[in-house]
Amino acid sequence: MAKSVSPAFVADAFFAGVGGIERGFEQTGKVRIAYANEFDKNARKTYALNNPDTPLDGRDIHEVKADELPDCDIMMGGFPCQAFSIAGYRKGFNDDRGDLFFEMLRMIQNKRPRVVFIENVKNLVTHDHGNTFKVIKEALVENGYFVKWKVMNGKDYGNVPQNRERIYVVAFRYKNDFDTFEFPKPVPLTKTLHDVIDYHGKYDDKYYYRKGKQPFYDKLVPEITSQDTLYQWRRQYVRANKSHVSPTLTANMGTGGHNVP
Repeated sequence: MAKSVSPAFVADAFFAGVGGIERGFEQTGKVRIAYANEFDKNARKTYALNNPDTPLDGRDIHEVKADELPDCDIMMGGFPCQAFSIAGYRKGFNDDRGDLFFEMLRMIQNKRPRVVFIENVKNLVTHDHGNTFKVIKEALVENGYFVKWKVMNGKDYGNVPQNRERIYVVAFRYKNDFDTFEFPKPVPLTKTLHDVIDYHGKYDDKYYYRKGKQPFYDKLVPEITSQDTLYQWRRQYVRANKSHVSPTLTANMGTGGHNVP
C-alpha cells in the first residue's frame, strides 16, 4: 500500500472567514493549513464544520502573539474589506477595521513566510487616491518582499456565474519565486444561474418572498418574469440584472439602500 505524501507547503491563515481562500490552496494538493484565525463566531462554526482537522483560533488578532504560530511557507489573509469598500464609508486605516493589515504584518515580520497572499476589494487600489495601497505595498517591500498584484473577477477564473472583482496581492521573499510566478489565465464561463440555483425544488417558506410578508411583494410580481435573470429590490423599484451572473452580495445586505436579492 503506497504511503500518502504530505503536502509540500504549510500555510497559516488569518481572517479565515468560512475558509474560502484556504480551500483554493488545499485543492492544489500541495498546501496544508496548519493554523487558522477567525474572530467572528458564526464564520467559525462553518469553518470548523468544513475543516475539522484545522486548528482554529477564535481570538482577536490583536491578542495573538506571533511566536505562538506554527512556522509556515505561506501566510494568507483577506483582512476585512469594509474599511476600503465602495459600499462602506471608505475611512480606510482610520476605520477600526483598517489597522488589521498591520496586525498581519506583525505576523509576517516574525514568521518570515516564503509567500504572503492577500485578497481584498478592488477599491483598495484607489482608496485615498492610492495612498492606502501604496502603504501596504511599501510595508511589504521594506520587509524584504517582492510584490505582484492584479485585480481579477471571479467569473473569469472560476467558472462561477458571479461578478466578484477582487485584488490579489502576492508577495515573495525570494526573487526567483517572484520572477517565475504568473497569475492564472482566464477560463471560459460556461456555468449559468441554473447550475447554481434549484428553480424547481420546494423549500421552507422562510426562503421565499410571500404576499403579506414583504411590503414590496406586490411590486415584485409583475417585474420578475424570467428565470435567466437575477432581480434586486432597490428601495422603491425592481432592478433586472441582465448580465446573467449574480452581483456580489455585500456585507451589509439590505441596509442603507444597497441591493437586496
